[in-house]
Parts: sequence; C-alpha cells; structure tokens
Amino acid sequence: MPRYGYYDAVVVGAGFAGLSAAHELVRAGLSTRVLEARPRVGGRVLTRYLPDGTQLDLGGQWIGPTQLNITELVHRYGIETYPTPGEGAMIVDYGGERLTGSPPEIAELLAEIDAMARQVPVAEPWNAPRAAEWDRHTFASWIADRGCSQVAARFLDRVISGGLLAGSANETSVLETLFYIASAGGVEPLLGYEGAAQDTRIVGGAQEIANRMAADLPAGTVHLSDPVLRIEHDGSGARLVTRLGEHWASRVIIAVPPMLAGRIQYDPPLPGLREGAFQRMPAGTALKVHAVYPEPFWRADGFSGVARSTSGVLTETVDNTPPNSPRAVLTAFAYGEEAILLRRRDAAERRRIVLAQLGELFGERALEPDELVEFDWLAEEWTRGCFSGHFIPGGWTSFGAVLRAPVGALHWACTETAVRWNGYFDGAVESGRRAADEVRAALSGQS
Repeated sequence: MPRYGYYDAVVVGAGFAGLSAAHELVRAGLSTRVLEARPRVGGRVLTRYLPDGTQLDLGGQWIGPTQLNITELVHRYGIETYPTPGEGAMIVDYGGERLTGSPPEIAELLAEIDAMARQVPVAEPWNAPRAAEWDRHTFASWIADRGCSQVAARFLDRVISGGLLAGSANETSVLETLFYIASAGGVEPLLGYEGAAQDTRIVGGAQEIANRMAADLPAGTVHLSDPVLRIEHDGSGARLVTRLGEHWASRVIIAVPPMLAGRIQYDPPLPGLREGAFQRMPAGTALKVHAVYPEPFWRADGFSGVARSTSGVLTETVDNTPPNSPRAVLTAFAYGEEAILLRRRDAAERRRIVLAQLGELFGERALEPDELVEFDWLAEEWTRGCFSGHFIPGGWTSFGAVLRAPVGALHWACTETAVRWNGYFDGAVESGRRAADEVRAALSGQS
C-alpha cells in the first residue's frame, strides 16, 4: 500500500466545508492534504449539462444576500450570478383551493413559529428555556396541538418540515425545527426568494464555486477518488487508511455529513456520545426532478413557476431556467412520505405521477417535457441523503453538546454543525473555517 506524506492537517471531504477548511489551513502555513471519495469536488452540489448546453443543478443551487460566507467566495473568484426567475404569479394549492399566496391562517402560525425560534440560542440549542419540552415532542405533535385546520397542518408539514428539513413533521422535534429556523434568522429568510435563501443562482452552476476553490489550492492538495476507510488516532495525531494508501497528520478535519462520518472505522472507537450523535442525525429524503421544455411557457401564462402544494406528491416547484438557456427548466421537489412513495415506483410510473401534478398546476403543456431528469441523493454512495442531516427527537438535548467538540486529534466540519445558515452552503463554509481555527489553535499550543 502506498505511503503518502505526513501533514499538519488532513481534511476528509472536498465539499464546501472541507475546501473552506483547507484554504484556512494553507493560509496559516500548515501543510495540508484533502481526501475526497468522489472523482470530483463539491460534495452535495453537482452541475450537469445536457448535450444542448441546458444547465441543471442536481444538488444545492441557491445563495442569498445574508449568506455572507458563500457570497464572499463568489465575489473572491469573480463568479457571475443571476436572480432566480420570479416574474409572474405564485401558485398555492391550498387543499384544492388555488391561491396566489399563503392565507392568513398560515401567516399567523408562521409568526408563532418565528417567535418561538427567537428563544433558541443557536450556539447552544439545548439551553433554550423550553429545550427539554421542545426536544421531546415532534413538530407534528406541535402542529396537532394548534387546533388549526387540516389543510393548514398539511401545509406546515410539507412546506416547513419538507421544504426546509427535507422530511416529515413526525421525524424531527420542535427544537430541531426551531433551531434550523433560528440559524437563518426566521421563516421568511428561508422560504422567500427575493432577498432570501432562494434569491440568487450561479452562472455555470453551484459546483463552479467548489471547482474554483479547489483550483486555488496548491497543486496536489486535493486527492480525488480516494475514500477514507479507517482512522487510527490519539491525542498527538492520526493515521488515515484509504483505498489507495496511507496518510499521517497531526490533526484531521472530518468534513463529511454525519451519515458518512459515522461509517468510517475509528481506532480507538469514538466516545459513546459522539457515536450517539452520528446515529441520531439521518439525512433528508428530498427528491428533485427537472422537467425540460422548449420554452418557459408558464411565464406567458402569467406564472413565476413557483408553486406550493398541500396535495399530490410534489410540494414545491420553481423556474430553474438560466439566462440564455437553450431550453427552459421547471424543477419540482418531493419530500418525506411523498418522496418515499415516488421511490417505490418504477421510472415510468414516477414520470406519470410527477407530470400529472405539473399538468394540474401549469396546464397541458407541462405534461409533455422534452426530458425529465432526476437524481437521487439518497442512493448516492458518498452522500446518502439530501438536503442535510437533522437530529431526531431527543437528539439536541442528549447529544448536541458534543456535535462540534473535537475528539483528540479529530475535528468536525459540515453544514450540520453550523451555527448560522445550518444546512446551506454558507453554513458549510462557516463550519470549515471554524474547524480550521480549532486546528490552528491546537497546533500552536503544541508548538
């Protein structure tokens, strides 16, 4: 087995967290190696081009103006952006009633959620005044206690637990839901488009940011197609065994989702609380489908392409057509139970179900796309779920305090560990920079 060099730090994972950590380490003058399992960088972003040049972002794609870390990188590398197409009316399928916005009942419930989220200290959610109570109860039980209408309950389940946490309201606690909302500054910054999380897209696709970051590191820093299988560690350093060889380091930053970090073999085994935290952070089950059409016909009909539904398998749609694109793209999302239902069907049946709902929302022309492109991150070997991982009920109060804590020479970075914009690119960048700060401090102490 080839033996590679000894480094001040080895970073496991070349997503936004790992690449951000590597940049900070290199800037500090530390010898650094990044090990990535995939044959590419970017982690949970993946940009694909169809033969005619139509751009599809199969993973994460948006940035917003208050996401300062990722915005700084876009400016640093001179990457062009464009606003998410938004002219025209929004469609809200509210229990069969067709609206152009959320009804007052939902606005009142969202205001109540915002007020609760402001009570959660994002750095220590387990110290919220009602943390124990909120972490015991699922978000579904909180909705049920509101006494709201059945359609309002379904809207909150699908749009909040689905659209934000990529699951169902019975899968996460009230505390996890409130923390996620607090980390972004409220519900509206998360759900909105202009001025919010879905404000802006990247010319060339979101993966272009990661490509530029990797290219800006010293030659040879990033090692692709080399998954880490085993980490032998103690307080003074670590030996990393990969498919292709061995690496040694004084410090290791593990910058992959909790689902994957928990699958690495550690010697000695990780402390029980750390292992428990991994076991209680499953990844989301979102399914994203792109319908490609000759033109954005919905615009001529007066629609923005944005839709939210309380019925059918699709919770959300959005106009994903880049400027000057050869063809138009309407992207649809399924979450939670609906996403699982679609996965149980074969490709032909999934297509029929998805297009039937697009037809109900946008008319007959939506029934006949040129192509329907899906990519299942739950089945992707080096991701195993999307958008991000979340604590199950009881997770924050039992295991939250160890989520970011180093274990000897091992440090942790991924968007799931972020304090601000948890679950987003911005949170991933924050987490990588925080872990790099920990490594710098530790090595300075050793020296």
